Amino acid sequence: MGQTVTTPYNFLYMAVALLLLLWLALTVIVIFLRLYKRDRESRRRFQYERLFFGDVCISDDIVYMMIRKSDKRLLYLSGNVQRLWGIEEKRIYADIEALESLTAREYRREFMEKWKDWDEKKELVHNFASKDTDGKEKWYELKVKLSETGKAYLFRFRENTCERAEIEKLKEEISKAEMDVRYKTDFLSNMSHEIRTPMNGILGMLALSRMSAGRMDERCKSSVEYEAITEYLEKAESLSQFLLGLINDILDMSRIESGKLELAQEPFDLFEFAEKLKTMFQKTIEEKGVVFKMELLDFDVRSVIGDELRLSQVIVNFLSNAVKFTPPGGKITVTFRQMNRMNGKLHFMIRVRDTGKGITPEFLKRIFKPFEQETATIAKSYGGSGLGMAIADNMVKLMDGQIIVDSEVGKGSDFNVYLALPIDTAHPQDIIEHKIIIEEKKETEAEPTEERTIEGMRLLMAEDNEINAEIAMSILEEMGAFVERAENGQEAVDMFEGHEPGYYDTILMDIQMPVMNGWEATATIRALSREDAGDIPIYALSADAFVEDKRRSVSIGMNGHVSKPIDFKELVKTIGRTVR
Repeated sequence: MGQTVTTPYNFLYMAVALLLLLWLALTVIVIFLRLYKRDRESRRRFQYERLFFGDVCISDDIVYMMIRKSDKRLLYLSGNVQRLWGIEEKRIYADIEALESLTAREYRREFMEKWKDWDEKKELVHNFASKDTDGKEKWYELKVKLSETGKAYLFRFRENTCERAEIEKLKEEISKAEMDVRYKTDFLSNMSHEIRTPMNGILGMLALSRMSAGRMDERCKSSVEYEAITEYLEKAESLSQFLLGLINDILDMSRIESGKLELAQEPFDLFEFAEKLKTMFQKTIEEKGVVFKMELLDFDVRSVIGDELRLSQVIVNFLSNAVKFTPPGGKITVTFRQMNRMNGKLHFMIRVRDTGKGITPEFLKRIFKPFEQETATIAKSYGGSGLGMAIADNMVKLMDGQIIVDSEVGKGSDFNVYLALPIDTAHPQDIIEHKIIIEEKKETEAEPTEERTIEGMRLLMAEDNEINAEIAMSILEEMGAFVERAENGQEAVDMFEGHEPGYYDTILMDIQMPVMNGWEATATIRALSREDAGDIPIYALSADAFVEDKRRSVSIGMNGHVSKPIDFKELVKTIGRTVR
């Protein structure tokens, strides 16, 4: 048999075959490693996605991006980037700064400033505009938060172009509505002044008519015609006062709706506040045959900081209603009770309780709505605009308080006001002594008050309206005063400066006047270098009746602000009290 001969070619073929096998094995290994790496990367992405996104569905208009905190490397990017932004995904993976082409420099600068101040505890929110592939501007909301592990940042881009357009539309509508409210408020403010001026004249003429009727011969007073005339005058005055109250309520409601109502933050004494209410209502209530009781319970603080005038408006409204709806033989109780002291505030309650007709459950649900009254017969029988409760509710809400009403038909009503006002630490809280004074006043008859008079006084009146000036001067002169008139603020200053100190006892100053208004005239008089310039009582007589107007008058240097139509009896008391 022959033998196989090994040649160099055989060794070469074997080497090539082995190399091919080795190359094939390496290729398989490389392919396997690549597949394994891709699978591992997919698993990692999936783990990151579940870690940060949970089970949320990735929307077409939302892009998610994940960046490692340590080296700012992009770890994850959702797959709809190219469709939305026109940038290839691999380009962003290669260089994350490619995203800068999305938006303008000012938006990037704004974002970097926010990023610099970000504490990584709450979400960082940033809105920016971007151009899409068609060149149209789109808006995006970017939210950034830190992962639960603290090792990566999650970026969430959400397109909100349509949402922003809707928001802008709503803002325009709100702005238009606010402008309409401002126009309405300004109109009502102007109309307030215009209405009050003739109302002042009407009430003044009625007052002069009553004075003239009072000087009639006794034989005339006993006639039927005289009784009819006085009845007509009384009814005309009553209707005028009702109209004036309606104007005030509408104006208050308008300012509340427009957000122009301002609350004072001034110290006031709760015990003195209670005494004022008692003085205001006790005589009227007891004349009706109703028992009236005022209680102050559990107080170790009496001076707080807030708006006494507005709080008085609320409680007076409750008391007025209690007087209306409580029949003779009933009882009205006003209770002030301290609840607690906390964080420098006094928490207290003011309750007005009556034994009147009560309120039906149906009406209780809408009692604080404007122009609401329980039945049509209420307005006919008791009067009122239906705005008082709505105003009271809004006032208390502005004070961060609450009103709670409890009532039962046929048994009466409780109106409870809960407030927390800052404690006035600048004044002593001498509670025990004041309690004793209140208790003593309960057991004794009311002290006789000195009758106030302006008889013999010389008054300087600044008033540009001829009719109002004529009426006011006639009434004041009927009361025994000497009145000199200035037609504007500058003339009032000149007349005051042209007489010796002490010549005038009081100045009555209209506000809206030509040449120089009443506030400017008062400031000028107070600045004069003469001994009576700082002391002479100056009172505003103005158709501007808002609380803000009254505060401005006092801040300018006036002693008080009397709203038109003028209550001349109160004016005389005020002047007499100040001068005497």
